[in-house]
Amino acid sequence: MIIRPLITIIFAVMFSSGCYLPINGRVVDAETQQPIEGAVVLVEWTKKHGFGDAWTESYKVVECVSDKEGKVKVEGCYSPFVEPPDVTVYKKGYVAWSSRWIFPAGRNRTDFIWSDQFIKLEHFKEGYSHDAHTSFIDSCINASLKNNYELKKPIFHAIEWEQDLAFQERLKKKKQ
Repeated sequence: MIIRPLITIIFAVMFSSGCYLPINGRVVDAETQQPIEGAVVLVEWTKKHGFGDAWTESYKVVECVSDKEGKVKVEGCYSPFVEPPDVTVYKKGYVAWSSRWIFPAGRNRTDFIWSDQFIKLEHFKEGYSHDAHTSFIDSCINASLKNNYELKKPIFHAIEWEQDLAFQERLKKKKQ
């Protein structure tokens, strides 16, 4: 008699552990708290495979763009086998926001949880390097995702101008 409820509890825990409900977010300017329209939000869930020499592959990718009120709605992912999502937010003229790291310090972000979010974007400061920033953005986007251009077209289209600036920085350094 006790086995049936125990099995039900085990399956409930197993199948709810990797489920991420849809969330609402708002992208705002860190200084003014004003909404930012047109920020690209990229969310990716991955799955790990194998033991020891394991590998990771993209499971689900969601991209959306903030509206004039800075609002975004991100659909969830309902699989017990996925890793927590990686979130990257980018808008031209701002520092990219990552659920994993903080630019320019490169330290781990510890305040992210999958729930409704206020994402505060900071202005890109004069002393920052576009080369370092594009490398930061690349590290925020999983390697498995980079191989599928169609899934990431909006975010890479958004950062093209910054990649050009990074290239110019590298050329300038070589000439010095």
